Amino acid sequence: MSEKARIIDFEHSNDYQKNQMIKFDSGRQISILSEEKEELIEIIDTKGEIVLKLRMTDDGPVISMQGARLELKAMETISLETKKLKIHAEEKAVISSNGCLEIDSSKSIDMHSDDDIRVNGKMIYLN
Repeated sequence: MSEKARIIDFEHSNDYQKNQMIKFDSGRQISILSEEKEELIEIIDTKGEIVLKLRMTDDGPVISMQGARLELKAMETISLETKKLKIHAEEKAVISSNGCLEIDSSKSIDMHSDDDIRVNGKMIYLN
C-alpha cells in the first residue's frame, strides 16, 4: 500500500513570508521564494549546493538540475520536443537499442570526427 504525501499549505495571508525554508533532518533543505515576476523552488543538498531549481516565470517553467547522475526511466516512451536539442558529453556518448535505431532528417546530416569513422553491418546500403 502506498503512503500519501504530506501536504504543506503555503496559502497567502497577511503574515505570508516571501521566502520560506523547509529543513530536513538529513541537512537537505527546500527553499520557496515568491517575487513579483516569478516563484522559485530550490532543493539544496547538505553541502549547500542547489541540486534542483524550479522557476515559474511569465514565459513558463524553467527546471535546472545538477548532480552526479540524472536518471529518467519510463515503461513506454520518453518524448522530447523542442526547436533545438543539444547533447554534449565530455568523455563518451552512446546511443543503443535492442531493436531498430532510426535517424531521420528532412535536411542534411553532417558527421565529423578528428579520428576514424567506422560503419559496420551485415550489409551497408548507400543510396
